[in-house]
Amino acid sequence: MVNDKLSPVDISLEGIGHVLRDRRLEVPPYQRGYSWGQDEVADFWWDLKASFVSSNPQYFLGTIVLAQAGRIGRSTIIDGQQRLTTTSLLLLAIRNEFYRRRDISRGEVIERDFAVAFDLKSGNTVSRLMLNADDMPQYNTAISKRANGSEIISESFTQSGIGKATSFLDAQVQREAKEAGPNWADTLYRWVEFVEHRVRVITVAVPTEADAFLIFETLNARGRALTVADLLKNYLFGLAGDQLETAQRHWVSALLALEATADEEIFTTYVRHLWGSYSGVTRERELYSRIKAAITSQPAALEFSYQLDENAPLYAAVLSSDQPWWNERRDLIPLGETLLRLRVEQYRPLLLAAMRRFDDPQIALLLRGLIAWSVRGLIVGGLGGGSIERAYGEAAIAVSEGRASDAADVFKELAQVIPTDDVFKQAFAVRRINRTYIAKYLLVALTKAQADLSDPAVVSSVEDAEYQLRSALPRNAVPQDWPLFVPDEIPQWSRRIGNLYVTREDSDWTPFSDLGVYPEIISMRQNMLADSAVSVWPRELS
Repeated sequence: MVNDKLSPVDISLEGIGHVLRDRRLEVPPYQRGYSWGQDEVADFWWDLKASFVSSNPQYFLGTIVLAQAGRIGRSTIIDGQQRLTTTSLLLLAIRNEFYRRRDISRGEVIERDFAVAFDLKSGNTVSRLMLNADDMPQYNTAISKRANGSEIISESFTQSGIGKATSFLDAQVQREAKEAGPNWADTLYRWVEFVEHRVRVITVAVPTEADAFLIFETLNARGRALTVADLLKNYLFGLAGDQLETAQRHWVSALLALEATADEEIFTTYVRHLWGSYSGVTRERELYSRIKAAITSQPAALEFSYQLDENAPLYAAVLSSDQPWWNERRDLIPLGETLLRLRVEQYRPLLLAAMRRFDDPQIALLLRGLIAWSVRGLIVGGLGGGSIERAYGEAAIAVSEGRASDAADVFKELAQVIPTDDVFKQAFAVRRINRTYIAKYLLVALTKAQADLSDPAVVSSVEDAEYQLRSALPRNAVPQDWPLFVPDEIPQWSRRIGNLYVTREDSDWTPFSDLGVYPEIISMRQNMLADSAVSVWPRELS
């Protein structure tokens, strides 16, 4: 053990059960919840089982990082939540088996030593391990579930990760006791001693969370693959120092706004798009290193944590038209719904930057432009290419820096990558569409244009629901029923835009009723639709 007078870090090798018995622990609210699935829990059990039956039963479970400055009397778990929680559930499963076999006294000892403690101040029994707000109700259920057959267990518990782990470990412990026969009590006792003393971890305890985050990344180099969000959180919190609570508050607020956890892909995508809205296109693999190189001080870390918080509600609105941001802009919702229906991402950093700086009329104009430019990119191809993504990224920087002050300026930034009318028309005339949601949107918009309806490119969710996509030549057409088509070419012709149309529900109308269905007619109709498409999705803003 390192002498506290020589170092603020206290390192010890101890049994993981002893960690649960000797300390009161808590998971901070910004950390992801219990995430081990059946595979991880099964690996945990069978690894321990293999060691337990060996001639020298001991097992190493890695490093656990704790910060001593948690709530009064508790240490904060920086790394090790999954292992500590699963170990606790295993001990509860052993307790359950004692209860199941009517050995109440020993069951109570296990519960008292490893799961709950009596709090002298409040006079209440409290959990030794406090999980986050989402997991704690399920963990409390696991604690109260003593396997006496009288509990009513909720479906939310049985379907949760903690509930499934509890069920699995209960079954394994029951099997252990059954196989031990009359020696079942001794076997369970040896399991408790094994977990408490022989399943070992290196416990690294530091005075503050900020200290813990500075060493977390290195210690995890051989453990679970860290997400960009994991690395970023640890780095920012480490730089935050005495302002750690402020950084934590911003982090949690951003997660809540996105209704996400830090290990979900959407949060990493948000960070990447937020960074891109200031600094240009950044690949996920280089995101953390770029942020780390740019943010090197406490003020910079706090400022970025603030930006994460402030921009999260805007990004939530980029992802969904049901977000509060749209409530004050009801007239923009159909534009937002239309853009979301295209399911493209390149515009997100740009739109995020514009939502920070543009007024509502300019945002409306930009949304119209993004719809048209996205359609042109989807039809011509290359929308996911590097040059186009870089152009959108540079436009986002121009907006953030004030060099592009309105939607017209954004068009100037993007003009070189937006397909011209001739290129768009030629591509549209021969385009095949595999994704039905794109095909349906295009045909609804073109149908609106043919009916001289206003804003044909803007298709709200209500309008979209009114139509059904149909095809004259079915994709699964039997060749002998369609002799005018070369058999091998039927799948290609069936996906041509000219072969598709939309009707309102229960309508028998078809644009082919007087013309018949054969290749020349499909091509002719698609050429006519291509002429209309140029005006439905204009290149320039007006």
